Amino acid sequence: MDNIHSLRYAVYCKEKGFLDARNYPDGKEYDLFDDYSVHFAAYNAKRELVGAVRLVIPGEGRPFPYEDFCKPLPAVSLPPRARSAEVSRLIIPQGSREQADKEVLSFTSVLSSLLKQRKSSSSHEYTRVTPAAHQTTSPRILLGLFRKMYRYSREHDISHWYAAMERPLERMLRRYHFIFHPISEPVDYYGPVTLYLGNLAEFEATLAQRNPELLNWFQKSRGASPPVET
Repeated sequence: MDNIHSLRYAVYCKEKGFLDARNYPDGKEYDLFDDYSVHFAAYNAKRELVGAVRLVIPGEGRPFPYEDFCKPLPAVSLPPRARSAEVSRLIIPQGSREQADKEVLSFTSVLSSLLKQRKSSSSHEYTRVTPAAHQTTSPRILLGLFRKMYRYSREHDISHWYAAMERPLERMLRRYHFIFHPISEPVDYYGPVTLYLGNLAEFEATLAQRNPELLNWFQKSRGASPPVET
């Protein structure tokens, strides 16, 4: 957790300037949502932190982060609160955004055959996370973090994810058949973001039809080797 909080400070306070560094004299960014969140981290072979995200799971009587800055549209039917979580504080640090797969994750070609995406076709994409904005040519860190969140959610009866994000990140996820539906008007939260809602059952059904190998990789046990291009 010290590594995650230090990374968040480096990105949100120092690199992006979204938060006032003077409020975090210990060099670690944190908030009240951390107390009821599950945190996920990605490390490379050198044990360097290359990505982090959290699932905020409030339960009864505690707010989701999105409730501080936007409201779902009145016509939207929300899922049971007890089975919902919010994807939050998604960060890929600057030094890891454009590294090759081997440098980042210590294997040469993971998911390449499943994603069917060349670096040349993705180098112009921008991955906007909330509230920080990043560029990345490697979706593998992102999908690795989502894999861990998915497995945790399925093991703990979480069926829906909220995510406040900008359109480019939503498009990137949609490209890999992770469908999030907009449920709010765009709001200004360190840049224009929209609240989205994803249904894990819909993720599974879409992947089962369009990319069953990627779904199989998501559902494998922790010790399973990731799929490798032949």
